[in-house]
Amino acid sequence: MTTPTPRAGSAEPAPPGAAITVQALEVDPYPLYRRLREEEPVAWVPAVHAHLVTRWEDVRRICRDADTFSAAVHDSPLSRTIGPNLLHSDGAHHDRLRAPLTDGLRPTVIRRTVETAVRDTVRTLLGALRPGDEVDLVDGFARTLAVRVLQRVTGLPAMPVPVFTEWVDAIAAGSANYERDPGKQRRADAASAAVDDTLRATLRRGPAADTLLAGLTACGAGFDEIAATTKLLVIGGMQEPRDLFGHALIAYLTDPAVRREVDRDRTAIVRLIEEALRLGAPVGTVTRRVTAPTRVAGRPLPEGALVLAVLASANRDPRRWDEPDEFRLWREHNQHLSFSAGAHACVGAALARTQVRIALEELLTAHPGLRLLEEPVVRGWEFRGPVGLKAALGPGPGRTTRRTVPVARTAARPTSVVPLRVLDVRRAGTDVAVLTVGHADGDELPPWTPGAHVDLAFEHTGQVFRRSYSLCGDPADRHTWRFGVRWAARSRGGSAFLVGTLGPGDRLEAAPPRNAFPLTPAPGHLLVAGGIGITPLLPMARALAAAGTPWRLLYIGRDRASMPFLDEVEALGPACETWTTADRGRPDLAARLRSVPDGGQVRACGPAGMLDELAALTAGHPALTLRAERFGSPAGPGAPTGPGAPADGREFRVRLARTGKEITVGADRTLLHALEDAGIVVPSTCREGICGSCETAVLAGAVDHRDHLLSAEERERGDMMLVCVSRAGGPRLTLDL
Repeated sequence: MTTPTPRAGSAEPAPPGAAITVQALEVDPYPLYRRLREEEPVAWVPAVHAHLVTRWEDVRRICRDADTFSAAVHDSPLSRTIGPNLLHSDGAHHDRLRAPLTDGLRPTVIRRTVETAVRDTVRTLLGALRPGDEVDLVDGFARTLAVRVLQRVTGLPAMPVPVFTEWVDAIAAGSANYERDPGKQRRADAASAAVDDTLRATLRRGPAADTLLAGLTACGAGFDEIAATTKLLVIGGMQEPRDLFGHALIAYLTDPAVRREVDRDRTAIVRLIEEALRLGAPVGTVTRRVTAPTRVAGRPLPEGALVLAVLASANRDPRRWDEPDEFRLWREHNQHLSFSAGAHACVGAALARTQVRIALEELLTAHPGLRLLEEPVVRGWEFRGPVGLKAALGPGPGRTTRRTVPVARTAARPTSVVPLRVLDVRRAGTDVAVLTVGHADGDELPPWTPGAHVDLAFEHTGQVFRRSYSLCGDPADRHTWRFGVRWAARSRGGSAFLVGTLGPGDRLEAAPPRNAFPLTPAPGHLLVAGGIGITPLLPMARALAAAGTPWRLLYIGRDRASMPFLDEVEALGPACETWTTADRGRPDLAARLRSVPDGGQVRACGPAGMLDELAALTAGHPALTLRAERFGSPAGPGAPTGPGAPADGREFRVRLARTGKEITVGADRTLLHALEDAGIVVPSTCREGICGSCETAVLAGAVDHRDHLLSAEERERGDMMLVCVSRAGGPRLTLDL
């Protein structure tokens, strides 16, 4: 399918995608992605013979909806280069080939069989360097490390690094040869044939035990399947850790705030890696074939259409991310798509993260005076990373220190605690209190945007409570924050204290505001609030009204007495509709959705039944985007749903053994989200209990296993769990975190 170009003399301008070239994508794709997200979120790009899909929600949908968007794309550049393969297949064929890779690349297996070898290799490479040396840390370090690790993990024989590198570079170029350059293809075919010859010799000798080749042979894979899978492994196993290392090191070396935090606390390297993955996205796209007519971002796509879901663009979509083009080491809930998602999430994600973490730990410890010598050059769109990273390992004898490169913008770790003083507490309806607070020292409060939360901390009856509330005042007012607190009948003391005991002059503490539910541009908005769910939507309504953007608000409550801020809602005028269910029954949500223009957003906060109904209705309107926030879900839209959402509605407590910290996992929260709320980074990829990247050791407590990975024996043993989906089988768990 192509998009017709305008006729000569036509006044209709060509769509943005028509003018995109591969050369422009290679130099810097991000300005192009930014324009596509706003003007043509599903764009036919003749230069790559495919549709580029660039918005977060659409890319995520494509990655996860295997029924509509099939990975079985046998005429893709990748398939043309390496043959039918794991990445471009579905169903039983995919599952059979993936199983031995998942088993061999799980975090527990990597820690047991590979991690020591990785650290030894890093130390050997660093041992050849001396203070004062000038070295290209991409070509002279990260590339060599990736080759050595790949040879160890796959079972390929040792060979000169330049030979292995030529294989990878040539096959990678063929795999991204959307422009169908015959020269690239000839080079890729020659490298592919060389890999085949080496594999045949290796398999005749018999692959070494505990390698991926041994696993593939044991599962009954034929030679063509083993060859294609091995080529996938060497492409990803070289490109991902090499480029990720480069992106992370650039952030460390060009931003003093990042460097200070990592030097102060080496555990921040995990955060450095996750934000480098989001901002850098070493792998740019995933390729899918449409299996039946559908619509994406309001645009029809016919059966057979080829789409490239642009992971790199989704990771910078302002509809999903606050300040998306900035490197923020302490970014909350960094659920990027850099390793894709769902059943096709990158099987080597844990290995790449482990390799880069160890490399950074050892390098920064061995050479604390490390500095860049020149501005890095970053290239690529399908595989993107620095082409070189020339650095000095600190001044040696008789050397002078050169000027470092300019500093890139970033956000440092926010102040950990904001001291607050209660200014006013008043009742709003039958079961809600409105709290107004200011800075305890009279200073300005940190800024916030509509949709933001604050996490309050306070002590009551000998317990420390932490609760998250939506800010509902005026973002321009830097001296007061306001939020509504609903008293819960089954409160364990937190809301009862805030509503019934707290008074002017009392002290609280809060973390700085964070926004996982930001207001983003759209042709029109429908805001749907249920009860206390009005709090994040009220400042959004005011912002939309001030901007002149088309919008409507539906505010639903049992009766008027149960609807806080009702007077403020009604003061906003005819765009607001209030609905009381006690005398009018349930509103017709489908009718309200019909008023939203194509490309518009439905933003909702309230009880689960209302949000579930909206989710079902908007699923039938692919031109609309639903952003929903559930009660107790500061992680943002969709956080409580999915395989890890409980069927029994039971909360539980988790103790983190390394720190002694305890957290509560709510009835509508996954354990992974609760850990992220508490500032604990557990690298995760599929978030569906498939890939194993979030495996965590269990030290005490029963586990309710809900994954699709662990064996019956592992479940019976009960010493590990996948925190993205599994839960406690009792009231408490202790994890090795």
